[in-house]
Amino acid sequence: MTREKEFLELFNSLEQFLRVEYNQEQYGYSGFMATIYRIRKGNKNPLISNRYNFDIIQQASQIRNIIAHNNDVVLPTDAFMEKFTHLVEKITNPLRVENIMIPISKLKTVGLSNTVEEAVGLLKEFGFNTIPIIERGNLMGIFTEKSPFDFLSIHKNQTLEKTMKINDILEAVDLNSDPRHYYGFVERKLKIEDAYDLFNKDLKSRREMLLLLVTENGEPKEKLLGIVALRDIENALLA
Repeated sequence: MTREKEFLELFNSLEQFLRVEYNQEQYGYSGFMATIYRIRKGNKNPLISNRYNFDIIQQASQIRNIIAHNNDVVLPTDAFMEKFTHLVEKITNPLRVENIMIPISKLKTVGLSNTVEEAVGLLKEFGFNTIPIIERGNLMGIFTEKSPFDFLSIHKNQTLEKTMKINDILEAVDLNSDPRHYYGFVERKLKIEDAYDLFNKDLKSRREMLLLLVTENGEPKEKLLGIVALRDIENALLA
């Protein structure tokens, strides 16, 4: 296969994917770059919104236009083809949360009978930000480094003893986690771009999405399979 044909097939695969994904298969749209600009403006795909990736796509569009009108003028270099191929693969075959989640088997957990001191000790020992609270196989809540402060903000006239059980502060660590943050349940097949949107939809809110909790179909009553933090998604998108 010639370099020209290889590039055009790669470009066409990207264009076809974007038409289906973002234009409901409407082929009478205004053009490839018009779709790219719309995706970027609406922050609908963090890969395309990234300035570096956007420049690669824009250059690819220019190369395609030149080849279409005069194929003796320019061909993409090996270096550009490598970058463009990698980007197209990430866009058209997106990772799912199951590919990047930390599985429950690799997480440290505590139960309702564990003490606050034990939970804090695990956070410090392993450098975690969160620890799932599992009781009889059920996810009861998430303990974080800020959970003691959340408890005190709810119960302003009480003191927090390190010997208190997790069950004693459950109101501050359950999955609703007022007043600070909350958690979202997602299906394991969710695309990481969609998971990224969940973290960013409430940027103007005082509350924040702390973690995504992964189950088979995104239902809270299902078995917890793993967790995904925003940094996990960002690392995957930048890889």
